[in-house]
Amino acid sequence: MKIRDKSAIGVLVLALAGFISPSVQAEESQKAPLKLRALIEEAVQKNPEVIASRSRSEVLKERPSQAASLDDPMLGLGILNLPTDTFSFRQDDMTQKEISLTQRLPYPGKRGLRSEMAQKEAEAALKDSEEVKVKVAREMKMAYYELFYVQKAIEITEKNRELLKLLTQIAETKYSVGEGIQTDILKSQVELSRMIDELIMLNQNKRALKARINTLLHRPPFAPLGDPEEIAFTKFSADPEDLVKEAAEQRPLLQSMKKMVERNQAGLRMAEREYYPDFDIKLAYGQRDDSSTGRRADMVSAMVGFNIPIWYKSRQEKKVGESQKEILAAKDQLAAMTNDIRFMVGEKLTEIERAERQMELLKTGIIPQATLSLDSAMSSYRVNKVDYMALLDSLMTLFKYEIQYYRLLIEHRKNIAEVESAVGRLLPRERQG
Repeated sequence: MKIRDKSAIGVLVLALAGFISPSVQAEESQKAPLKLRALIEEAVQKNPEVIASRSRSEVLKERPSQAASLDDPMLGLGILNLPTDTFSFRQDDMTQKEISLTQRLPYPGKRGLRSEMAQKEAEAALKDSEEVKVKVAREMKMAYYELFYVQKAIEITEKNRELLKLLTQIAETKYSVGEGIQTDILKSQVELSRMIDELIMLNQNKRALKARINTLLHRPPFAPLGDPEEIAFTKFSADPEDLVKEAAEQRPLLQSMKKMVERNQAGLRMAEREYYPDFDIKLAYGQRDDSSTGRRADMVSAMVGFNIPIWYKSRQEKKVGESQKEILAAKDQLAAMTNDIRFMVGEKLTEIERAERQMELLKTGIIPQATLSLDSAMSSYRVNKVDYMALLDSLMTLFKYEIQYYRLLIEHRKNIAEVESAVGRLLPRERQG
């Protein structure tokens, strides 16, 4: 029985040698590995929300020419000065059949301002469409990074479950020859059950995250999907002010807000032009029937009419005031969003720096120390110088730190994705720094 015990411990040592290697190798997937850039490029082409925003932008592109066009001319047909006693077209010299054409001409400059307002709205809609792409790209990055973490957590948990099974077998062997206690076996079984429960939740999360990615790609939720590529730790360095400047120059949301400020400024100029009248130009041709005594010549008429803005106090002045407030509101909204981006960038950069320091500490200090502690506990356990609970605690401690490392790695990448979204980048940089 002692030989069996030593053999089992030897197997455990070999298994632990693979367990405590610096990197955890992913299992080969039958499907092609997922590439984040390819997923983002596909999502911004096929995602329904992106397509809908693009369609709305295309709709608004058709409006500037409509706003600049004249109103349709009015064609009029009428009978003038027809006597009611005989209803004869020959009795009176002024009786005539008239055809007229009336065209409204806005005050000079109004059509151009209407077109400019519609153009700015179309440009804002185009930027809104690009902002939706940024949003979808951010959501894809978040799902992809979380999927990578879940995949790594599954791999680490499964390896630790197998190692814990070996530990349990050794504890059972020692207990059977009177060198162990039943508490060790029970503790191992509890940890095994906990890991099984954790694997159930992780696999559920994995399916949900793949369904999320498929949805962003406009695919069926449970369409086949591979696993993410390996993600390596790279430091991220950037100046907050440079990022805020970059956001001001290329973030679609800020560009859309700027276009709306310009649209409202054109609206103010338009409101000021409303003090001036529009003109109605009318041309008419009147046909007269000949009388019994001779011929009657046909008649031509022309008329110019215009509206008189006498109610300017309750209409035009109010419209000007409204337009001025719209400009202030749009500028304030733009300033508030810029301020939010500035704060968010600073906050995320702080979190990125913290995660980098913690990962460096885990990689160069805590995990190697926990590995040595487990190796020492293994050696001592083989010669009965340490109890089973100390060995189990060392194993679970290393397991916890490896999981924590990948959690920090993914939070680090997620924070970078938040910064990229804030400045309007669709795709991640090839190198972070």
